[in-house]
Amino acid sequence: MNKLLFLFCLPLLFLTACLHDEPHGSLSEQQAYDNATNLYVNTVATLYANIGGSRDGEGLQGTYKGVYDYNTFCTDEAVIPIRGGDWYDGGFWENLYLHRWTSNDPELLTLWNYLYRVVMLSNRSLDRLAKHRNLLSDADYAHYCAEVRAVRALFYFELLDLFGGVPVVTKAEARLEDVRPARRSEVYAFVNKELREVLPLLPNVRSNVPGSYYGRITRPVVFFLLARLALNAEVYADDDPTDGHRPSGDTMRLDVNGRTFNAWQATVAYCDSLTAAGYTLEPNYADNFKVTNEQSRENIFTIVTDKTLYPTLFKNLFRSRHYAQGGAQHGVGENGSCATP
Repeated sequence: MNKLLFLFCLPLLFLTACLHDEPHGSLSEQQAYDNATNLYVNTVATLYANIGGSRDGEGLQGTYKGVYDYNTFCTDEAVIPIRGGDWYDGGFWENLYLHRWTSNDPELLTLWNYLYRVVMLSNRSLDRLAKHRNLLSDADYAHYCAEVRAVRALFYFELLDLFGGVPVVTKAEARLEDVRPARRSEVYAFVNKELREVLPLLPNVRSNVPGSYYGRITRPVVFFLLARLALNAEVYADDDPTDGHRPSGDTMRLDVNGRTFNAWQATVAYCDSLTAAGYTLEPNYADNFKVTNEQSRENIFTIVTDKTLYPTLFKNLFRSRHYAQGGAQHGVGENGSCATP
């Protein structure tokens, strides 16, 4: 527990220190929040810059040794084999696949710090929105707060999924004595409650289509997250996976739009909401990964990418290619991941 508290405090302390710095060329707080547009940009829009990443352990989209890798290469979905002198990396990928990774791995700490940094930035955004709410209409204030809470819930979902019981902190200026690890079931309940509360406050529009909501969390994205929570409720509500007893999804009671369902019925209900919003499986699975995939009916939440503005976000696309196949990506091929034999 002491170790967990210490690890939590690292991103918190670093963020607190950064808040007191004023880099050259930055806006003062008065300038950053002097009108409704700047308030939105510097509290809501800025959070989305943290969803994609370019450094190891950061980003949700597939940067090395981050969320995607820990969710993929320790399963039978894919593997990064050692190929000659490639991909040994101190045994990292082999240990991941063979389940020999431990809580002492520095890569896991980097991932933890990244996820909590965005949580704390979200808390700060909520604090700033409340402080300057006089600049906004009641409707905009409610919408912006809901969107920030949804981003925070997304990152708490990843913490819940990867780490289980973690501290739930909702204040920008959290004191160490107020920080304690919550049980996994408590984190699950918190994420579920946050998502259900913000759901009606978000626009019911597609997030993967270019426009004012492109790449933002909208109501269908929350349906998707709630479906994942319900589908994995037996695991997320289990505080002790070693005791041989697990909560039953058949007997769980989840509220879905005022109706009570068990976990499996709730999963179906949220997926039905996605279908009603126009989402469906594409006839050709590969179409979801085209450069021009903006009209995909299957992609629910996409990270805004561009070969010029965000070139480092393509890592997981060319990692599997042999060196000789790299011509289409300007000579890039990394001789890396493949399907599990």
